[in-house]
Amino acid sequence: MKKVIITGANGFIGSSLIKKMVANNVEVVAVDITFAGDRLPATDLITKIEPGVDAALADKIPAGEYDAFYHLAWRGVNGAEKADPTVQLANIQMAVDCANICKKLSVKKYLCAGTVAENATFSLSNLQQTSGGMMYGVAKHACRLIVEDYCKNIGQNFVWMQFSNIYGVGNKTGNLVSYTLGELMAGKEATFSPALQPYDFIYVEDLIEAVYRLGANETKKAFYYIGSGSPRILKNYLLRIGELVGYADKVGIGIRPDDGIKYSMDMFCYKDLVEAVGEYVSTDFDNGINKTIAWLKSL
Repeated sequence: MKKVIITGANGFIGSSLIKKMVANNVEVVAVDITFAGDRLPATDLITKIEPGVDAALADKIPAGEYDAFYHLAWRGVNGAEKADPTVQLANIQMAVDCANICKKLSVKKYLCAGTVAENATFSLSNLQQTSGGMMYGVAKHACRLIVEDYCKNIGQNFVWMQFSNIYGVGNKTGNLVSYTLGELMAGKEATFSPALQPYDFIYVEDLIEAVYRLGANETKKAFYYIGSGSPRILKNYLLRIGELVGYADKVGIGIRPDDGIKYSMDMFCYKDLVEAVGEYVSTDFDNGINKTIAWLKSL
């Protein structure tokens, strides 16, 4: 790859991906609402565009041939907006808008970020009540279907990248690993459901390696799951985090009720991705957690 466009460029994943691009001498058009926080390296390889995706974005992007458009921007990943259907519908529209921008600029490949939370939607019909997180998963799943269909209709090469649960240095999102480490390292109890479902976590550098290769390599499918290749029962992950932090007694398994969402091991199969980009995982769970703990202690 020589030139790419990345939305959500100043976020945790976006900034990590851009550092990977710069390390490989790839020119990046970085798009976000704001670039506060100095997350991006200072280099002429990066062109920053604010304030995010809007109707005029295509006209703001410098002329040239672009190998990939990575769409990572998504409002309402955390907080009250996660359950707000208006916000989530706007996210789907933004993804469609980006598909149109790709077509207009003749971008070779359009890659969208999905989430393993999409799989929660398969349990929806069996639930009497849902949490705010379900709306987020539903919106992501709907987005995948809508954008895949639309891209095939307009002739735009498209890949949906379904991210597993991401953890690692730089992650302050409050997701499961971030929450667990935050509570335990503060000497508090981290509370969970019985946590008997299969689960998967991937270290951020391994995720970024896969995302980079999906843009650079030829891809034959429109969907790839990006995970560790070593899923296990969630309870075992959580207890191991407790052991590595040194507060195994503060991992409160079974304190919260089960949410009724069911996962299966086959949801975490990364065979198609390895066939497309090769083996990309280099950090096992213990090493990844230890790196994350060391980073948190340095703050």
